[in-house]
Amino acid sequence: DLVSSWKGFILLGLVVGAIMMFRRWKRTPRGRAWVDRVVLKLWVVGPLARKIAITRFAKTLSTMLASGVPLLRALDIVKSILGNTVLQKVIEDAKGSISEGESIAAPLKRSGEFPPIVTHMVSVGERSGQLEGMLEEVARAYDLEIDLTMGRLTTLLEPVMILLMGGSVAFVVFSILMPIMQMNDFVG
Repeated sequence: DLVSSWKGFILLGLVVGAIMMFRRWKRTPRGRAWVDRVVLKLWVVGPLARKIAITRFAKTLSTMLASGVPLLRALDIVKSILGNTVLQKVIEDAKGSISEGESIAAPLKRSGEFPPIVTHMVSVGERSGQLEGMLEEVARAYDLEIDLTMGRLTTLLEPVMILLMGGSVAFVVFSILMPIMQMNDFVG
């Protein structure tokens, strides 16, 4: 019995140590990049995280450009608020391409991280001289998509929560009733 309790403590220590090591590694640039890449590829969370980042990108860049901030400086600011190192790298690469005379849409499209509709609208906005307006439209559309996605997730979570609550109540009821029934077997 003493050996099995030591094994449990060792296993618990290993699990806690692994979690602490992962959290520490996650704070390094390489670890953060890996986690951000994985988050963007997750089934439900990935598309939502991408939509949120694109909304931030479009809203902030639109506001900065409308305020008269130069494009390269605006991209620096936008890069800092994205919250995802993968997308920050795309913006950094785009900044380099733009300083060499390329359009904004081309490096975003090449990265594959921005949906085609976003790069197309940015391209149209650049050609028509209405980039701020197009970015505003992108932000508005993605805000609506985020709201719809969150609504769907909430709708999906409701039955799961009901099942979990029902399971918890059933566990408590059986935990109370089983000893009472076993005592009846001893008395009878």
